[in-house]
Amino acid sequence: MVPASDFLTHNQAAWQQLCTFVDFAAERLTLGFVSVNFAPDRQIILQALHDRFEHSDVQVVALDFSDPQLQFFQDALVRQLALVQRQEGRKLVLLITGLEQSIGMMGDYPPLLRDLNFVRDAFGDRVPHPLVLFLPDQALTRVARFAPDFWAWELGVFKFATLPSRVTESYQFTLESDRIREGLDLQERRQRLDLLQRLLMEYDQKSESVADRKARASIYNELGILYRDLGEVDKAEDAFRHGLRLTSSTETDLLQVRAEILHKWAISKADTGEIDAAIDLYQQSLELKEQIGDIKGKAATLHQLAILKANQGDIPGAIDLYQQSLEIEEQIGNIQGKAATLHNMAILKANQGDIPGAIDLYQQSLEIKEQIGNIKGKAATLHQLAILKANQGDIPGAIDLYQQSLELQEQIGNIQGKAATLHQLAILKANQGDIPGAIDLYQQSLELKEQIGNIQGKAATLHQLASLKANQGDIPGAIDLYQQSLEIEEQIGNIQGKAATLHELGRLKADQGDIPGAIDLFQQSLEITEQIGDIQVKAATLWWLGDLIAQQGNVETGIAYLEESVAICDHLKSPHAPGVRAVLERVRRLRTP
Repeated sequence: MVPASDFLTHNQAAWQQLCTFVDFAAERLTLGFVSVNFAPDRQIILQALHDRFEHSDVQVVALDFSDPQLQFFQDALVRQLALVQRQEGRKLVLLITGLEQSIGMMGDYPPLLRDLNFVRDAFGDRVPHPLVLFLPDQALTRVARFAPDFWAWELGVFKFATLPSRVTESYQFTLESDRIREGLDLQERRQRLDLLQRLLMEYDQKSESVADRKARASIYNELGILYRDLGEVDKAEDAFRHGLRLTSSTETDLLQVRAEILHKWAISKADTGEIDAAIDLYQQSLELKEQIGDIKGKAATLHQLAILKANQGDIPGAIDLYQQSLEIEEQIGNIQGKAATLHNMAILKANQGDIPGAIDLYQQSLEIKEQIGNIKGKAATLHQLAILKANQGDIPGAIDLYQQSLELQEQIGNIQGKAATLHQLAILKANQGDIPGAIDLYQQSLELKEQIGNIQGKAATLHQLASLKANQGDIPGAIDLYQQSLEIEEQIGNIQGKAATLHELGRLKADQGDIPGAIDLFQQSLEITEQIGDIQVKAATLWWLGDLIAQQGNVETGIAYLEESVAICDHLKSPHAPGVRAVLERVRRLRTP
């Protein structure tokens, strides 16, 4: 905690200049800016101004405008001004805070500043009082850049420097924090995001020193991860790009950060279904890690590449990459990484139908996680074992494992993991026919996902709720939920999820008898699955399309689609292969002799 007296003493000149401005500003629109990067320091200044002028002829009133969606500042200010209780005989000075939330720290022309320039001339009549705007450096720069007409009215900029102890405190709270990101709720994520942006401004943006560039790049990397988790994909990519620009040289320290940024950006690309772009970024990360001898990092990237290979249906390729990762982890004694790789290899075994092999690998992973006290990892493996138990028909056993996983996630505050487990428990309830119980669990999961800002997870749960509504015969309700899911998937660029939702909407249209509408939705889904290489959903979509198109009289095209679906199902060893073959044989009989 930074003492207020230390901060004000450190900024004595700026403090005296600010007090003079407040004291002598004319009773009309007069504009001053306070440059202060951290919210606690801003609070020190606000409190000091209140104390300084409490018994004077100046009435200072602080007004907060921290709504990130704010576009019309002048209108909002006039509304708040009407609520201020004026004190007769005292000059009113307005202290404005929070505008950095809508101005932003990076990115395109902010709507608020565009409007501010446009309505500038009306400001003096509507707000005839001195204003002091408290903003961090980067937001202040954006005002000068994007609202030059408004900025031209400034009569003073009072720069308050941050004490080194505040920077250290903020660094420890963000980049060096041991609190898991998944355990942060939406407000805490926003707070960490805000703190990182302010921390970034404490570094000289023109400095070419390796230490400064490394620190700034690390902050941009963390910003990218947080933006990705919040579904703000464009901002995430912007942050990752900034980080890469800072690390485009040959110093080992910078190359290490660069490799990490490429790895994290690849995860973001994979999340939005841009598999080829993700693979390219992983490959770049892998090359850098080999160059600098980061074999632990190499194992992590091989692990992620294996996940993508598996999602593309290349199971042998995925297993080979996992084996390479496993060898490195055993070589360097990274038992935590080994546990994670065994966990994912178990998933592949399960997908191939080798349930005993999968259980054996999960058990090995579980033993390691218990040995090293990795509660989060243990919860994840119990979660996966529960899925296997459910697939084997042992529903009570599955529920018991999910409950164990849930207890661990609550113990460590892993809200994201808890939401995922509630989601899976809901699936079991639905499969048991307990639809109200399933809906209740989905709703709990949905609330947690909204709480932490996990909109990708929210889309998945809305998708499942839609499926339940459809099974209950509430087709309009199901379509509404699928549409909500689709809007989120389009918003965050999750084209893989979009393809799955379009597929389900196509099924509903077909069930309603709207065959042309169904075909159109399936075609949209097919285009996406071909684009991203999601052959599992592609096979299912070809199955439906083949059948529907044949019903419309285009038998040969229908057969071609069904034959392609059969080939994919055979390649994947899918249990759906016999069903597709049966439809194919039925459609072949429709051929004109």
